[in-house]
Amino acid sequence: MVKLDDFLDRELGDERKDLMEKKRQASTHISKLEKSLREGDLEQAERTLGWLETAVAKQLENLARLKEKLPTYDVTAYLAGEFDADFLAACRGLELQVTGTFPAYEVFPFHVRVYPERRTIEVNERVVRCLRPKVLAAYLKAQKNNLYKEAFNPTRFLDILANAYDTILAVQNMGRDVRIQKDLDVSLVTVYERLTPLPAQRRQYPRNMFAFDLHRLYVAGVFNTSDNRRLVLGDTRARGRSFVIYDTHGREQRFGSLRFTSGGEL
Repeated sequence: MVKLDDFLDRELGDERKDLMEKKRQASTHISKLEKSLREGDLEQAERTLGWLETAVAKQLENLARLKEKLPTYDVTAYLAGEFDADFLAACRGLELQVTGTFPAYEVFPFHVRVYPERRTIEVNERVVRCLRPKVLAAYLKAQKNNLYKEAFNPTRFLDILANAYDTILAVQNMGRDVRIQKDLDVSLVTVYERLTPLPAQRRQYPRNMFAFDLHRLYVAGVFNTSDNRRLVLGDTRARGRSFVIYDTHGREQRFGSLRFTSGGEL
């Protein structure tokens, strides 16, 4: 089928160009009309009104053709078919890391889901209005760049992780007549759930944003807490309980657990 870009730019191209041209003409005529009315040149004002009327009539003709053509495009079929390849190519062009398959993608650190039957796309469960793949990819790139502009304190984030880690170990050892074990691996999912115990908190700070903070920490290369314990990230065989992040070279890293070692040592 015809791609969305081709339909909007080629099949609707003439009407769009004509509409913009008549818009410029109408703007010029309005300026002339205002000038003639300020100066009291009624003859010129009458002539300009005639020109303006013609330009507006042409605009209405173009609008009618656009209204007739626009609904003929099968957006549902495009989103269910050609969109996937176009979107992946657009993301590659902007060096965005993409995992997942249609209709659900992970464009790190965003969740993107396509709903062909609704003719909508959601990013982090919010509907976005850009169905052109290149425009959507550019939007995601801009949103990601905005995240990097937000303040991030690696040591403070490490201390938050360490506090959650300590609490989890204390709860696990509660009631046991043994010395609390340290330097144990704890699931990253468990840590995340400890940081966001309420549904509202998880909506405000979803898993993908937690993964993005881990990514920023990893890229910063800061792994020691303020009390000089060192973070060690570990792998997991359970893919559903792991977090995908990317290093400074854009290479995928998958982690499922963490622990803090004493003395800042591995």
